[in-house]
Amino acid sequence: MPVEPREVLSALTALFGGVLAAFVLTNPPGGGWAVYTSDRELSRWVSSQPTGVAVGAVVAVLAYALLQRNGSRRIAWIAMAGAAVVILGARLVVPGVGGIDALIALHYVKTVAAGVILGAAVATVWGRRAGQLALTLGVLATFLTARAFELVFPAQTTSTIGEPSWWLLGPTLALAVVAAAVADGSTRIQRATGRELRLAVTAAASIALANRALLYWIDRQDYTSRVSSWIVIGLSMVLVLVLTWFAAQTIDPSDGRFLLAATGVAAAAMPVLVDLGGPFPDVEHWQAILVGAVAVAVGLRVSMTWRSTIGGLFVVALIPMVGAIWPDLGQDGPMLLVRLAVLGVGAGLSFGSSLPGTAAFAAVGLGIPFVSMVFHSAATVYSGEVAYGGSIDGAYVPLTGDPMNNPLESMPEMRREPTFTGGSFVDIFDIPAYDDRVAGIALLIAVLACAVGIRTLARPTATTEPEPA
Repeated sequence: MPVEPREVLSALTALFGGVLAAFVLTNPPGGGWAVYTSDRELSRWVSSQPTGVAVGAVVAVLAYALLQRNGSRRIAWIAMAGAAVVILGARLVVPGVGGIDALIALHYVKTVAAGVILGAAVATVWGRRAGQLALTLGVLATFLTARAFELVFPAQTTSTIGEPSWWLLGPTLALAVVAAAVADGSTRIQRATGRELRLAVTAAASIALANRALLYWIDRQDYTSRVSSWIVIGLSMVLVLVLTWFAAQTIDPSDGRFLLAATGVAAAAMPVLVDLGGPFPDVEHWQAILVGAVAVAVGLRVSMTWRSTIGGLFVVALIPMVGAIWPDLGQDGPMLLVRLAVLGVGAGLSFGSSLPGTAAFAAVGLGIPFVSMVFHSAATVYSGEVAYGGSIDGAYVPLTGDPMNNPLESMPEMRREPTFTGGSFVDIFDIPAYDDRVAGIALLIAVLACAVGIRTLARPTATTEPEPA
């Protein structure tokens, strides 16, 4: 079969667009910031980060809904190019922004633009196998590897992983412009029914807003023990899983499987992502990108010959299961890359086996990993702290015999996000210790619950036999 150049260009543009959108939407709670202001203003700034991500995920579905009404792929590519220009402009403006309100506004502008890019990419390529796989590869591989760029030392930025590279912004914009110029007017965007659009927007908004609201509830609790923190987080996880299961039940089973698969992959990925974004993962950026991208590509390729969404979830379930048994295994170095590879293969297999036929629900599912904030909270339940000292260029040596080595000794059970302490960022900072064993158990249960939900969707509905006359 001859290769159509336009379709190759579309797939490549969707790949880069998916990477850019995913990079902007990857903004885990916590982290360090070069923002110096009052506690109240700082609280507003930190709170705006996950809110912006939730908004971006919903905008992706709305963008698809608007673009499919027109039906023109050229218009969709133009929308992607325009959104890329917005993110590029934000990249230029960030270093000169001084006020907290301007930074918050810039963050929202970026996440909305990322949502437009994701929605436009779905609109242009969904229904074409090569384009679907390319977009899924870009989004999923970036979700699994972007945390490697998490800033150890705060910088002037709107994201904990920094601003997107020029090497990503430039090609994405150029490809979108070329794709718009050569778009075939006879090939239209997949249309969705009014019911499908209503359900898709409702599902995206409810899942995103539920995660954001539950994260707010989790962070505002005055925990007195790890038990109390796990009760709150456990209830939150149950609510998210029930909501996702209900959304999957209300739509076509082939579309519902994708929502549950995305939720299961997000839950399984959190332990690896937290370690990858730690201060000392001992993994180079290019190593994480190469391993993650190749692993996801392998999983997607396997899904073309062996379609098993549940099989993919069982593979990713190995991550939290091993974490529950050996909490310290593979937290850095080569073993962290091994865990990332296993996660990538399973995630690719699960996503590739469950890609929905309806583009609207593809936009919903591709946004789920980024709004899975409750699972991130489960992977970062604070259980202790290790203080390290040294310089940015040298080896870090644990500080021993120092009373500041346990600054939170009076509050040993407090859950806390990573933060920087001391008079100089390069002299001393604290590495938080998380409750990895219980987190592994909780996240494993979440993955298995998604697998059970998928199995339930696949089970045929019993029908009542008509009574004989």
